[in-house]
Amino acid sequence: MGIASDNASEGNSATGALIVVVIAVLYLGYTAFKRHGFRPRRVETVLSGQQLRHVFKKKVARRGWSIADDGNPMIAQSALLAGIRQQISLRISEADGCTVGELAAILHEKKAFSDPAKAYSLRWRMNAFIAQVRRLDATAKVKG
Repeated sequence: MGIASDNASEGNSATGALIVVVIAVLYLGYTAFKRHGFRPRRVETVLSGQQLRHVFKKKVARRGWSIADDGNPMIAQSALLAGIRQQISLRISEADGCTVGELAAILHEKKAFSDPAKAYSLRWRMNAFIAQVRRLDATAKVKG
């Protein structure tokens, strides 16, 4: 009977270790997925710089967010009431006869183990900006 319990405990240990490894892999994959969502992006478009600024205000600085700096880069930030401060910037320049907008999350909080907090808010706002630019200019090129 002692031999059977030893084999059972070895099986339980192996199963427990496998579960820990699976959880760790899932966590790391999910964290990478969240970080990928707010990676810096570069948009090349025929829209003017003023039009890009308007789209940024309309799509990024809304629902609790406001423009913190109206210069270049233009910076939108979340309200402090949300508990975690986030910022997204838009730097506008001209290159090769087109307007270039560089969109980046410049301030984002991290939880334990460098896991980004509220990454979905950054992803939604950045994707909304890119989608609106593409609606206004079908020839816009997005990199990043």
